[in-house]
This record gives sequence, C-alpha cells and structure tokens, in this order.
Amino acid sequence: MNNIIASFFSASFLFIVIRVGIPLLFASMSAYVASLSGILNIAVEGIMIFGALFGVYFSALSHSAWIGLLGVIVIGTVCSLILAFFTMKMKADAAMSGIALNLFASDISIWLLLIWTGSKGTSASLPSKVLPTINIPIIKDIPILGQIISGHYFLTYVCIALAIFVYILVYKTPFGMHMKACGLDADAALSVGIKVNKVRLISIILSGILAALGGAYLSMGYMPIFSNNMTASRGWIGIAANAVGQGNFLIVILATFVFAIAQGIVNNLALMQLPSELINTIPYLCVMIGLIILSVRNYQKARKNK
Repeated sequence: MNNIIASFFSASFLFIVIRVGIPLLFASMSAYVASLSGILNIAVEGIMIFGALFGVYFSALSHSAWIGLLGVIVIGTVCSLILAFFTMKMKADAAMSGIALNLFASDISIWLLLIWTGSKGTSASLPSKVLPTINIPIIKDIPILGQIISGHYFLTYVCIALAIFVYILVYKTPFGMHMKACGLDADAALSVGIKVNKVRLISIILSGILAALGGAYLSMGYMPIFSNNMTASRGWIGIAANAVGQGNFLIVILATFVFAIAQGIVNNLALMQLPSELINTIPYLCVMIGLIILSVRNYQKARKNK
C-alpha cells in the first residue's frame, strides 16, 4: 500500500498525467471555443475518431507523419463545416446534429478500417508514421523537472501552445470579445455590428481542428496505430470539463487537469494488476462528481436570483 501511495507523488506519475491529459485538453478546448460563441459541439468525440483514423491513413499513404498531421487538420475542418452547415444554415438542433456525427464516425471508421486493412480491430497492417517525441535542451537534464516536462510527444507541446493561444484569443483580443457576445446574446451582438455567423463559423472550425488534433495525438503518438473505440469517451469528458468551467477557460483547464489525474491514477493502478473493471470507473466517477457540483452551484445561483 505504501508503494502505491508513494507512486502518486513521483515525477513519473506527473509525466503520465500530462501524457493522458493532453487528449482531454484538446477535447475540452474544442468544446470550449464552440460553446463560447453559442454553438454546442457535441461531436467532439466523433471528430476525434476521424482525426485518429485519418491521421494514420494519410501518414501511411504519404509515408510522412507531417502530411498525415496536415490531413488531420483538413478532416477536422471538414467535419466542423458539416456541423456548421446543419446547425447554422439548416437550423438543425445542435445536440442532435452532434450525436448524429458521433454515431456516423463510430460506425464509418470501422467500415473504412475494414476496407483499408481487412480488420475491424486495428490499423496494424498499415505502415503509418508517428510524430516525434521532443527532448527539451537543458531542461531534460534538470532532475525531476526534466523527467516531468521533457520527452513528451510533439503534439503535447502543440497542445500547450494552443491553450496559451486560446487564452490570448478569448481574453486579450477583440475577436474573443465578439465570441463571448455571440454566446451571450446573438441578437444584441448583431445589433452592434458583430458578424455573428462569421464569428461562429471561425469558432466551430477552430473547435473541429482542436478535436481532430486530439484524435491524432492518440494514433500518432500515444499509440502508433488506430484501434476501434480508441477515443474511449475522451471527447465526452472534454465536454464535461467545459460544462464545469461555465465559460471560464482557466476553470475548464483545472477541471481537465483533475480528470487527467483520475486517468493517471487508473493507468498507475493498472500497472499494479488491480481489477481493471473497477479502476476504469474512476475518471467517470470524477466526471459525475464534477457535474453534481456544477448542478448544485447552478441551483444555488437560481435560488439567489429569485
């Protein structure tokens, strides 16, 4: 028991938390930038599946991980444009459109995998490429700190850079103010000259790219292949983290970090050969607790406003 507890206070555990937390951060940022402008993106999970699948396929086809990554960005953009067409142009219900895209991605990915590889399970037969890991000069040689933040996959540092970018975009630029205005009251934003549809379209495209990159992280770094159900509800956990944040990006990141710690605990306990059926429930219990806390907060606010 002492060894188990000690493992949670080690540099290797924090390294694992970062590794498992990056796809969750991609997912939560994807949900955040869409919801901030008033578009509910329930399709984060489905877009992550497409990103993971096509990253592997394009890299195998081109024999280049970088071209594969470019293809992932294109796929994320296409998925977001499809979602924007149905929600903004056709006025379809955003939640139903997102669920439809999730279901489509889940099924079509298996069919495409069967066509490309002859297998419904994994893409192991495809000669796909992986993105490199990055050892940060000087920092990699610093005890403990180097063990924690150096040696991660390329997309780990891309994700951190994008988180900084999203923060600056939302809180330090006029476009970020426009996103908030569109999310709070589209009619009021339109009345002061903000091009609501343009702002929302850019937001949903950014959301799609972030989700697709989260999928690419899973199949082009975390693992070198695509496998059925690879995302394992990470998109939904990202959506839950965004819901907990309620429009505050720092709280969204904090909630994501808590869920990442829960996933890190699962990975750590799995190495100790504890019952997987039990420990795999830990992240979802954390999500439930987070949503319960959110519901209590909303209930208390509603009572105060009466």
